[in-house]
Amino acid sequence: MQSLGVYLITLLVSLLLFGLPLFYSLKPLYEETWPEEAMAGKKIWQEKGCIECHTLLGNGGYSGGDLTFVTATKTKEELLAFLTSPPVLPPAKQLRHIALDPEQAKSVISFLEKVSEIDTHGWPPKPVRNSSAQK
Repeated sequence: MQSLGVYLITLLVSLLLFGLPLFYSLKPLYEETWPEEAMAGKKIWQEKGCIECHTLLGNGGYSGGDLTFVTATKTKEELLAFLTSPPVLPPAKQLRHIALDPEQAKSVISFLEKVSEIDTHGWPPKPVRNSSAQK
């Protein structure tokens, strides 16, 4: 009976010695919180189905382009103008992009800014262009 107690104590100590370092190594992964406005932008992104045409972090549609780092190439004002008054983009003959109200647009921009901060380690890769001049 005493050997069972020693076995259980040894098992419990082993689990603690293994579990605690594992818990503390993963803790930073779930402690990071996003700003409320960015979370609201994510919800709008999902509700409006932006992923159907646009790509984020290599996932999504390709007809609208990759927006992973759009905040690095466009200013907030440019993005706000586009999202609130979207133009008809060629080759489309009619408007395909829905207009957002200014608050929604600011939230989506906040979400895209937060996405652009994610270290993607070079993902998605740049497309390789085939040259027709190859012989």
